[in-house]
Amino acid sequence: MRSYRELVQIVVDENRRVLEAVPEKDIDRLIGEIEKAQTIQLYAMGRMQASMRGFAMRLKHMGFDAYVVFDTTTPVIGPGDLLIVNCAVTALELEVIKLAKQAGARVCTIGAHPENEHGRLADVTVLVPGQIFGTPPEVSSVQPMASLLEQALFLFEDVVALLLIQKRGISMAEMQRRHTNLEGVPGEFA
Repeated sequence: MRSYRELVQIVVDENRRVLEAVPEKDIDRLIGEIEKAQTIQLYAMGRMQASMRGFAMRLKHMGFDAYVVFDTTTPVIGPGDLLIVNCAVTALELEVIKLAKQAGARVCTIGAHPENEHGRLADVTVLVPGQIFGTPPEVSSVQPMASLLEQALFLFEDVVALLLIQKRGISMAEMQRRHTNLEGVPGEFA
């Protein structure tokens, strides 16, 4: 049986391998799509949705017009808009992609299988090869099911946020001003 510290090292190493395998050209194309989009809508299911919602929040903090698909305040999608789908592998995600394309939006998928039908329909794909099915090109994991991909997507999208912050010269103070003020954080910490 492995110790806590051994498992931490394994999980961190697995995530490093996944993140270092993401092609730079994919990142550049994703950033370009984000910057030119009128609105950005993001979609994912299950635990993949945690990273997607975190990314949507950071995009909002940076001043992008970003929404989560199926939230009650999400507007119509159409030409000039971008749909980003984390881990597009199910029939439900495929239907969302098809509907966005029919509406004239551009689509980006981020995940381990850009070669699938979802990726072939997308305008942009980003390979983040964390384990989901245990098939190539995935980085294999000791973790259950798709845990590695879920973690790697959260980290990947935080790094993309950092790249956008640098590229656009966005200050932390500017982002903080866009953060909710309904949390009740005392003034000296806000």
